[in-house]
Amino acid sequence: MRNVARIKLGYYPLPPAEGSRLRQLLSFPSGPTSVLDPCAGTGAALIQLTENANVTRYAVELDAERARQAKNAGIQTIHANLFDVQAKVESFSLLYLNPPYDSEVASFGNKRMEFLFLQRTARWLVNGGVLVMVVPHGRLQDCVPLLAEMFSKFQVLRLTDPESDRFDQVVLLAVRSRISAAAYEANRQKLVEAIWKKPLPSLVGDEAGYDVPPSRPAEMVHRGLPLDEIEDLVIASAAWNKTRSFLLPKEESAVGRPITPLHGGHVGLLCTAGLLNGVFGSDQDRHIARWRTVKYVTTFEEKVDGFTEVHKKERFSNELALVYADGRTLVLTDEKKKDKETKDAERTPAPRAA
Repeated sequence: MRNVARIKLGYYPLPPAEGSRLRQLLSFPSGPTSVLDPCAGTGAALIQLTENANVTRYAVELDAERARQAKNAGIQTIHANLFDVQAKVESFSLLYLNPPYDSEVASFGNKRMEFLFLQRTARWLVNGGVLVMVVPHGRLQDCVPLLAEMFSKFQVLRLTDPESDRFDQVVLLAVRSRISAAAYEANRQKLVEAIWKKPLPSLVGDEAGYDVPPSRPAEMVHRGLPLDEIEDLVIASAAWNKTRSFLLPKEESAVGRPITPLHGGHVGLLCTAGLLNGVFGSDQDRHIARWRTVKYVTTFEEKVDGFTEVHKKERFSNELALVYADGRTLVLTDEKKKDKETKDAERTPAPRAA
C-alpha cells in the first residue's frame, strides 16, 4: 500500500457515510468549543463530524489546493507541515486524526506517520477531550503505548464503506485522561483487547457515545514557509540560476511534427522513454501524467512424466498514472481483470538500460 499512498500523497478522505455514523456518537456542549483536524484535506470530514455544533474549527493541511478549499469552507486553516506548527497544551476538545498512511523518511528509525501525528497532537487535547482516529487496523498496534498512557474509554470499530474496507480502515474513539503508572498496564490491556477483538464490531452509529467538553478559542502558530512557496523562492533565486546547469542535465526539446503519423509502437517508445510525462489539462482536469514500463509474470504448472514443472511467462506492458490537482488518482493499464489478481511481488517496474 505504500506506493499507492505516495501517489495519493497520503490522502484518504473519510467516506461521507462513515462520517454520518460517527457524528451520531458525538455530543457537543452549548458553549464555545475548539476542534482540530491536523491533516484536514478539504475539511469536509471535520465539518461533517461537527455539523450543527457551536464549534470553532481549526485545521492544518500540507497540500495548497486542499488548504484553500478548507479555508473557503470557513475553517481556520494553516497551509503547512504539521511539524512546523505549534499550539498550546490542552487547547482543543475534539481531535479528528486521519493521518497519512506511510513511514517517515529519515536516516534511521523510519517511524510510522500514524504514530508521529498522534504523538504531535495528543497533548493538544484538553483533559476529557475526545479523539477520533481513522487508520488501517494493523497500524493501531504502533500507537498502543502512547494511547494507553494518555487515553481511556476505548472503542475500536471497523469501517464498512467499500473504500474504507479496501484499506482495512478502523476508527478508534477514546477520551484524553490522566493515567497513573499503577493503572497503565490495566489500561493498556483494555486497549489491546479492543483492537484485536474478534469479530471486530462495525461502526453502525448506535454505539456508546462521547461527550465533547467545552474549550476556549485556540491559538496555533506556524513557523516556516509552505513547501510550494519555498519551491517558488528557490526557482526565482540567483543561486539556483547559477547552479542549475551543474545540478541538472541539459533540457532537450523536440521541435516540429513527425513526417508521418505515429504508430502505436512509436507512441509506446515515447511513453516509456519519459517524453510524454508532464503536466496537462486545466482547471479541474489539470493533472500530472507519468508513464512507466511494468513487467507482468504469469505462473502456470505442467505435468510431464509424472513430474510437475512450474513455468513463468513474462510480459511487458505500459502503465499510465494520473494525479489530479484535487487529489484524484487514476492508473490506466491494458491488463485484463484476471491479471489484476497477480501479486504485487510479481508486478515490478522493468529495469532501465544504463
